[in-house]
Amino acid sequence: MTHHTPALPIIARSAEDRAAIQHALDTIREMLGMEVAYLSEFVEERAVFRAVSAPGLEALIQPSQAMDLREVYCKHIIDGRLPQLMTNTSAHPIAVELPITQMIPIGSHLSMPVRREDGSIFGMFCFLSRHPRPDLGAEDLALVQARSADVAARIDGLATQAS
Repeated sequence: MTHHTPALPIIARSAEDRAAIQHALDTIREMLGMEVAYLSEFVEERAVFRAVSAPGLEALIQPSQAMDLREVYCKHIIDGRLPQLMTNTSAHPIAVELPITQMIPIGSHLSMPVRREDGSIFGMFCFLSRHPRPDLGAEDLALVQARSADVAARIDGLATQAS
């Protein structure tokens, strides 16, 4: 069951930061040729979608929705049971077993934890496609990693911005 909580305005410092986070999601999603991108925050045992880029798929995922961490890839990736880059989710038994894989469906997935200044995890910066994407590789993961650090710098309390 999906729950709703406040979205990005609660965590970003300013309208400029919110716009930059949304721009990062939109731009990277387009560069990677993925269909869905989102920034989640872990709140208790839930992944709350704070910003979403999913043109035409808004019925599937929207800002403020939340899902149990056991129902999404995030916790499995952080715990090392799933890789950060899955070019074909059907090659990963845990991913196949998660109902969300068939519900959306998810054919490929790329994500990076967004870390607080103390190293703890705020949430995830994720990109997915309904189709397998064997063309995705280490350079795509590196791009997402670099941009997740930029996003973290724009979220209240996560990192100090360089002057």
